[in-house]
Amino acid sequence: MRVGIATVHTPGIHGGAEFLVDGLVEAVRGAGHSVHKISMPFFFEPMDAAAKTMDQCLATDFMPFEGGQVDRLICLKFPSYMIRHPDKRIWLLHQHRAAYDLYGTPYGWLPGKPETDDLRHRIMAGDQDSLGGETVGSAQVVYTIAERVSARLRQFNGIESKALYHPPANAEEFQYKPALPYIFVPSRLEGLKRQDLLLRALALCLTPISAVFAGSGSMLKHLEALAEELGIQDRVRFVGSVSRAEMLSLYAHAAAVFFGPLDEDYGYVTLEVMLSAKPVVTCRDSGGPLEFVKDGETGFVTDPLPGAIAAALERLLASPELARDMGHNGLMRYKSMNITWSHVVETLLADHPAQGMPNTIGKMA
Repeated sequence: MRVGIATVHTPGIHGGAEFLVDGLVEAVRGAGHSVHKISMPFFFEPMDAAAKTMDQCLATDFMPFEGGQVDRLICLKFPSYMIRHPDKRIWLLHQHRAAYDLYGTPYGWLPGKPETDDLRHRIMAGDQDSLGGETVGSAQVVYTIAERVSARLRQFNGIESKALYHPPANAEEFQYKPALPYIFVPSRLEGLKRQDLLLRALALCLTPISAVFAGSGSMLKHLEALAEELGIQDRVRFVGSVSRAEMLSLYAHAAAVFFGPLDEDYGYVTLEVMLSAKPVVTCRDSGGPLEFVKDGETGFVTDPLPGAIAAALERLLASPELARDMGHNGLMRYKSMNITWSHVVETLLADHPAQGMPNTIGKMA
């Protein structure tokens, strides 16, 4: 089969979405199909950049000749799913969040500005037609990478979908090693990842717990200054972007891992922790991680408050046996969930996708 995989990319950025695309391309090719990767450049600034990429995708039409050289098209990110094709399947990473759940928050567009309000309405209408429309060229079926993404799609667009989980890159490389007394904090250093919560929690701990932060980002200087302000600079290390071997070692030897983002779509960190047989501390509003972490069983789910996080950390560091058992439970849970690329490819390319999850139309919020 000739399979098209459509997405967008921002030059200079290679993160979780790009790892997903690479993994899907490899898995589809490994299943014996030929792959045509279609990737449109996407920029967040200036404001009309999103509209220009929408126009490019809308102008990319595989409808003539019954799809041309692509038998089935899998679309991943906004606005790649606006490309028209007679057999289009959506595996949605997320919508343009600035126009949806982040709209009216410090992380998205502010209401009342004509240029952003007009663009937001256009995005929502385009999503409605491409993801939930009944016209030829609209999606045959809609999957998402996580139930959290499905919930947003249901809330804002009234469109039903089904979560389809996939493994992190090179999942077989993660391993367990005896714990050392530090908390590992792997992620981009950005506001939505909320590493500041962990720093404030460390300052409240009655025992001097240490932490290692791996990753780069715009919040590095702020976090370093905050650690100094809290008087914990001697207990935290910011190691930046590390090699694959170093990352695996930091996971393997951690006593526990903190991952408390705000409403994460999926969260590879959670799965990587489980594969390393370590407990996870996350927050009740962290989104995707809550689909995997079982409070009190595979880790702790706390309020997004430094005091609550501090209590969870102290409990894990004070009881290595508890941390070990929680980590083991997390690994067993991962293995029970059929999180494999073969399952993803089989589901996305099924001959009768409507039998998996019909596309249900609802009213746009």
